[in-house]
Amino acid sequence: MNIKAWVEEVLKGGYEYEVYLERKRKTTIESSDEKLENLIRSQEIGIGIRVFKDKSMGFAYTTDLEESSVKECARIAMQVCQLTPKDEGFVLGSCQNFGELQTYYDEKGINTPLEDKIALVIDLEKRAKALDSRVKGVRKVSIKELDLEVFCFNSCGLSYNYKGTWYTSMMAVLAEEGVDQSISYDFVGARSLSDLPLQSMVEEVVFKATATLNPSPFETRKMPVVLYKDASAMILEAFSPIFLGDSLVKSRTFLKGMKGSKVFSEKLTIIDDGTLRGGFMSLPVDVEGHATQRNLVVENGVFKGFLHSTYTAIKSGERPTGNSVRESFRSLPTSGITNLYIKPGDISLEDMLQEEVFLITDLMGLHTVDPVSGDFSLGASGIIYEGGKKKKSVRGVIIGGNIKEVWNSVVGVGNDLRFYGNVGSPSLYIENITVGG
Repeated sequence: MNIKAWVEEVLKGGYEYEVYLERKRKTTIESSDEKLENLIRSQEIGIGIRVFKDKSMGFAYTTDLEESSVKECARIAMQVCQLTPKDEGFVLGSCQNFGELQTYYDEKGINTPLEDKIALVIDLEKRAKALDSRVKGVRKVSIKELDLEVFCFNSCGLSYNYKGTWYTSMMAVLAEEGVDQSISYDFVGARSLSDLPLQSMVEEVVFKATATLNPSPFETRKMPVVLYKDASAMILEAFSPIFLGDSLVKSRTFLKGMKGSKVFSEKLTIIDDGTLRGGFMSLPVDVEGHATQRNLVVENGVFKGFLHSTYTAIKSGERPTGNSVRESFRSLPTSGITNLYIKPGDISLEDMLQEEVFLITDLMGLHTVDPVSGDFSLGASGIIYEGGKKKKSVRGVIIGGNIKEVWNSVVGVGNDLRFYGNVGSPSLYIENITVGG
């Protein structure tokens, strides 16, 4: 199979090209009521071809790697290129030959017998029930395994390939006390099966589900709030598009024109690091071949700059930051996050709970946030603490406002940084948010 020769046979007369080949194997194991509920195994292979000429670009993909299909794919991409309006951002990425990249591949995890992985998922249910008698069931628990192999090359010399593994686990727990029920969720990710913090996930989800049982009435008021680490991470992920070059060139971020300006609390530092050791999305290069790096997005409240792909960097007069991503061979590269997190501080969660404060453990409606304006209105559950002790639990309240105001009101950053996949945060102490009863 000589894809390079086939593509070049079609593309003559000054055309440049990029070929992105992906082989993906997925396994999903789901259980409920201590029984296997779903077992899904799939495999897919395909290539995406981008063709460039005179600032125009065409794109096509195929899952058939026979010579005739690959040539037809290249031909379609060339025809699309001929019809596409010119754009200064339509250029190839890196021209460097990296060869085989050194990435994390969990051979042991891949070769673990399927029966053992199923038993591990079912055991997570048993662990949750053993932790607290109020846990009456697990709505769903899953482990997903991704085995990915990528080859990429272009006409100006770029070449890289790698194999990698990714594992995620999700758990939804039902707690019950008297006539009241509470459900909570948790999620973890790692590059190897053995590195999944499964016991930590079980403990977190059981804590959140049981802590909000038998909630008390709550009247609307302004009060200090502590965003628990997972709630803070979910908000960071929901608003992460504001930091992307794609949002900048489309004028869909309130941070446009704010580079170098103080926009959030001086307590807040936000980092995107594609080189983070053990990071869920750490790779030596991005999908277009630019070296990944540690990017300071916000430093002590000052916005430092956007995260760029080749296209968005050119369009905004900046340099690529190693943040070109693509969902699969079926999609075009765009700007995206790698490992995005809020830098931890030195305050313990216990110290944050000494005054009267609302610890938010769960949020609902994150899909409704507006990254363009920064506005949000979310359902929330959690615990009112006073003097370091639980005063009452609260469910079904509303927190709303604008993320600029919220991140400007951060007065304390916890030391309890935790990653949820490729997004991480410590707990944040925020002064005076309106909590609607």
